[in-house]
Amino acid sequence: MDAINILMIGGKRCGKTTVLASMCNEIGKALAGTGMQLMVKNEQTHNDLQRAISNIKQKIELFNKPLTRVEVDDNPTSAQKTYSFALRLNDGGKEVPFQITDIPGEWLTDTHQAQVKNLVHASQVIMIAIDTPYLFAKMMTDKGYGIYHEEYNKPMEIANFFKNSLSTEDLMGRLILFVPIKCERYYHLTHTPELNAFGRDYMLELVNAIGDGYRELLHYLKSTPQLVTSCTMAITPILSAGGIDFVHFKTDAATGKVISLYQEAEFMKDYDKGYSPKFCEQPMIYALTYIMARSLQNTPTASGIKGLYQSVNPKELSYAYEVLRKKIKKGTGTYSEDGFLVLQDYMKIL
Repeated sequence: MDAINILMIGGKRCGKTTVLASMCNEIGKALAGTGMQLMVKNEQTHNDLQRAISNIKQKIELFNKPLTRVEVDDNPTSAQKTYSFALRLNDGGKEVPFQITDIPGEWLTDTHQAQVKNLVHASQVIMIAIDTPYLFAKMMTDKGYGIYHEEYNKPMEIANFFKNSLSTEDLMGRLILFVPIKCERYYHLTHTPELNAFGRDYMLELVNAIGDGYRELLHYLKSTPQLVTSCTMAITPILSAGGIDFVHFKTDAATGKVISLYQEAEFMKDYDKGYSPKFCEQPMIYALTYIMARSLQNTPTASGIKGLYQSVNPKELSYAYEVLRKKIKKGTGTYSEDGFLVLQDYMKIL
C-alpha cells in the first residue's frame, strides 16, 4: 500500500461529513512548522468540503434564536464518499496519496459488509464518529449513557461488526479513534463558571459515558492479545461548529419524531460566536503522528504504512513527527484533558 487511508464510521446522519470538512479546514494550521502540507487533489473533494462548511455556517445563523429545533433525518445515505488529498513533506517533495472515506452507517449491517471489510483492510486509521448528545443526554444511570445512544450511534452493531465480520489480522496495527462530535454543550458547561456552580467536569463524564456506551467493543479490543499489542486507541472529542449548544431533546407530538433543540452558547466571548470549531484538527494530528511513527519503525508489523517511509527522507519524516507529536492534546491513565484520553498505546507512539 502506498497511500494513507482513513475510514470513518458511525451511526447514520450523525454529521460525519460536517466533521470531516471542519477537520480538513483546520489541519493546515496544525501542520505549520512540520514541513508538511495536505492538499486537496480534485474538484469534487473541494466542492464537497466547501459545501459542508457553508451549510453549517448557514445553520449557525439560525441558532441565534433560542431553542431552534433540528429534526432527525431518517433518510439513509446510500453511497460512500471518498475525499482525496495529497500529503507533501517539504516543498517539491514527493506527494503521498491521502484518502478519507465516509461510509453510510447502514453498511455495517447490510449487504455491504464485505466492502467495509475491504476498506478496513486498506486503512491505517479507523475513526468512530459519536453523536455526543445521543450518547450523553437523558442519561440512564443504570447503563451510564443516554436513552437514544443505542438507536442512533449503533454501538452494538459496530461491536458486532468488529468481532464477527473482521478477523484480528484485519485490525492489527490500526489506530482506532473514538471521535465524539457536537461536544459544544458539555465543553462550555465545564469551562463556564456561571453555568457550572458545582465544578463538574462534563468532558470527563463524557469519557466515562464512552466507556459504558462502547463497552463491548472496548472489551474486545482490550482483551484480545494480538490487538492489545498492536492496536492504538484514543478518544478525541471535537466541537464541530463551536458557537452553538445542544440544549435538550423532545418528541414532536404530531409526528412522533425526536427533535433536537439548539441555541447560541451562553456567556460566550464575541470572538467565539458563530462558526468557531475547536479541536477539529486533533483526530488528524493523531492519525498523521501514528502513521509517521509506524513508518519510522519500518517493521513487518507496520503493514500498509511502509509506502510513506519509502517516499520521503527519513530524517525529514522524523523531524515532522517530533514537531507534530508535541501538538497532540491527550490525557493518559485515568486523567483526561478536555475529554482527550489515550486508551491503549502499547508501542508508546502517541
